[in-house]
Amino acid sequence: LNLIFFSVVAIFHFWYDYSLLLICFYVGLLGGSVYVHGYTRINHDLPPHMREFALSTTSVADNLGIVLADVSGLFIQSCLYMANGLDGTLVTCPLTR
Repeated sequence: LNLIFFSVVAIFHFWYDYSLLLICFYVGLLGGSVYVHGYTRINHDLPPHMREFALSTTSVADNLGIVLADVSGLFIQSCLYMANGLDGTLVTCPLTR
């Protein structure tokens, strides 16, 4: 939902002032809250003999999610550049084919 909202704002420029930073801050708080509460739940809900493996697996999954977000961000950025008539992306937007 957030990705769609911010992509539409980037394409159509209907909300283009500093008040948009408040929504960005709120989205960051939501993401951080999910991160912290996920590790807290693992720490409190699992028995001690499974806790270390679960925390390690969650850390690996978290880092893989970051890599996937970075790679998909490259393609999303190229599509947003194309929509705004800008050049200079590293990859080509997959929607142009």
